[in-house]
Amino acid sequence: MKKDRNEDTNIVNNQISEKAKLYGIGVGPGDPKLITLRAVEILQAIQVVAIPKSKMERESVAWEIAKSHCPSGVSILELEMPMTADESILQAAWHTAAEKIKEELCQGHSVAFLTLGDPSLYSTYSYLLAILRDQLEPDQIETIPGITAMAAVAARVNWPLATGDEPLVVLPGIEGLEEYEQYPNLVLMKVSRNLPDVLNHIQRTGSQAVLATRVGQAGEDVRLLGPEEVLEKVDYLSLVLCKKPQS
Repeated sequence: MKKDRNEDTNIVNNQISEKAKLYGIGVGPGDPKLITLRAVEILQAIQVVAIPKSKMERESVAWEIAKSHCPSGVSILELEMPMTADESILQAAWHTAAEKIKEELCQGHSVAFLTLGDPSLYSTYSYLLAILRDQLEPDQIETIPGITAMAAVAARVNWPLATGDEPLVVLPGIEGLEEYEQYPNLVLMKVSRNLPDVLNHIQRTGSQAVLATRVGQAGEDVRLLGPEEVLEKVDYLSLVLCKKPQS
């Protein structure tokens, strides 16, 4: 039987809640089989699905993963998130998106905000959470963790991200990797922004490195990078795992 959008179908610890809720749902890196049972449980009863999209995107990978688990009459709320480094533009987009989500919540509609990977790691959801956390009751927000791309890549190539007492450093596409050369395990996210620095780091340190592009998605490419690797550009959704050789 199809659920009416105005029915209270909120799930909190498998019990019905009287309040509409915001769910930040990580759907994993791209493989539909890597979505969690808790995420599926929420999606099966959700009323509104919020999808962050940039003008560059033709379709949402996160929605492709989630849609088979949602009710047939679920409402889609597309939120424009521009691809820019302009802080004022980003702030305006985040606040506009937060207001649209709050409007749905005020109407009694629970909202699932979808994100690839995990919603707590370099996710747009984090910015919306910072805005809405002060405007909603604590029990009106639930964040559902997801499998990260770096965990999926490590599993794909059978590399531990870290062992024993080794540290693991995750970096978001920054320049100046020289100061991180002492660390044995690096995860370099968003490497399209600083590809020359990444390749130089691999050559300087003699690290083993894996480049992963769109892991679990159409167009996936996972491969070892040689010490003399030459690349001019990579896809935006790319990361590199680096391991220094043991001395």
